Amino acid sequence: MNAAPLPPGRHVAVLVSLLSCLLLTGCPDEGVVCSEGLSRCGDTCVDLTSESANCGECGNTCGTGQLCAQSACRCQQGATACGGACVDTQSSPEHCGGCAGEGGKVCQPFEVCMNGDCQGSCAGGMLQCSNGCINPAVSNLHCGACDNACGDARSCRGGVCTYDVVATCFNTGQVVGIQSGSDFKGPNTLVASSPQSAARMMNVLLVLDSTRKLVQARLRDYGVLPARNDTGRAPNQVLVLDPYLYILNSSDNTLQMLRREGDPIPPGPRDSHYPDGIPLTDIASVSFGANTNPFGMTRLNNDLWVTLYGNLLGDPSAGGRVVRVSLNEFSTPVITDTIVLPSGAALKPFPDNTTLSTPTGITAHHGKLYVALNNLNPVTYSPGGPGLLARIDPTSRAVDLIELGDGCLNPSAVAPVGEQLLVSCGGKATYDSEFKLLSVERSALVLLDAQDRVVSTAPIQCSPGIGSCPIPAAGRFAVVGNRSYLGDTNGGRIFVHEVVGSTLVERRGLLDTSEPAIAACPASGFSLVSDVVALDKQY
Repeated sequence: MNAAPLPPGRHVAVLVSLLSCLLLTGCPDEGVVCSEGLSRCGDTCVDLTSESANCGECGNTCGTGQLCAQSACRCQQGATACGGACVDTQSSPEHCGGCAGEGGKVCQPFEVCMNGDCQGSCAGGMLQCSNGCINPAVSNLHCGACDNACGDARSCRGGVCTYDVVATCFNTGQVVGIQSGSDFKGPNTLVASSPQSAARMMNVLLVLDSTRKLVQARLRDYGVLPARNDTGRAPNQVLVLDPYLYILNSSDNTLQMLRREGDPIPPGPRDSHYPDGIPLTDIASVSFGANTNPFGMTRLNNDLWVTLYGNLLGDPSAGGRVVRVSLNEFSTPVITDTIVLPSGAALKPFPDNTTLSTPTGITAHHGKLYVALNNLNPVTYSPGGPGLLARIDPTSRAVDLIELGDGCLNPSAVAPVGEQLLVSCGGKATYDSEFKLLSVERSALVLLDAQDRVVSTAPIQCSPGIGSCPIPAAGRFAVVGNRSYLGDTNGGRIFVHEVVGSTLVERRGLLDTSEPAIAACPASGFSLVSDVVALDKQY
């Protein structure tokens, strides 16, 4: 059996989830049945915790400049509560520079408010909206046009309302958006069956689904579009290099390549470049060979570098490699090199253990490649050695191993944050005879400095003071500025950490000193955040 690789613990939990889906298909039709975390309002399913049109209860609509967060209406990011309304004090003529009577002032009828000051007219290309001067490219209250407010925790990016971060929920088939900075979440929206990964192309969100489909949704509200394409078995990651996109199919051991067709239409503030979805054509496929199980990929110059995990359920010998795929001719990718990762004693196996490098996440940083090594025992699927990062010089093909410290086992994802690097560690999972998760040891987020030295480790764990707390396990993450958004592969949460100098500070998590983690993927029991993606700011 050539199965897709999953970090320890995920393969069992995903199997349980898939079996549940199969059982549910036999249920009788009883009208609108909402997925977990959503509530029925009339004939639709809504997220009462974060949907501005149904905040806390059906029909409770938040006002202009407000969003719904944790089932309550509050001011949108960039807005201030003044006299019972949420306003932008940089552009509001009634509250210019601050709330009127509290440091702000009311502009005269012939004046406009610009940058918190009453003036004669708008200048510098600013758009006038109701005697206020705004930048429609970034204004959350007037995004792209006057009075087009971004609700539901969306931000204005390039004149289009969208989310800064998107997470995919494997168990519930949903995606959820997050606004960086405020860390408010948008409504959970059903888009697929079991989404595995996501990426953006133009104004469309592409979602890889385990049902072997590439689903498309509008970026502004995640409404599912008609266009979709078939993928191979176990699609694991999608990478967009417009007009091309690349999909890793783990069980089919292939790199699938598609091309965007047709010219986009100019979008308005409420429209899409492709209102019916992006036409995509399959143009090429690269096979890595049996039992390779390609897991992660990154681009460096004109090459894609792909990690080959190996088939731990069958023949693992084809794994433990990183493959270079040349994109010198974008329409005809070709394998040009294979780098074999260290094995045996170099992986520093624990006593009475054998271990394989089992590479997962990969990123390019400062002209080198950094690969997270699960370092697993192929018999127990448990960490057989310490957490390691492989550093590859693509020119000399030299490979160095970087130890990630005692707080990290089973590293899985890696990405730059400025001049530094972040690595997530899934930890060592322990189950009982009925596959109930009992504990996860040494799950963490690790920060390396510009010299690739470990300088900070943030444990991903429940605080001793928390009563009911599903056991967390770190998975994939996204970086926005100096903040990371880390998915929980067991409890469905998003942890937010900020890099402050050479220290990781938990902003949203499970420790006593932080705000609660973001409840991204609500589900009973096991809940897998399968991917977390930062969306580019230009569309």
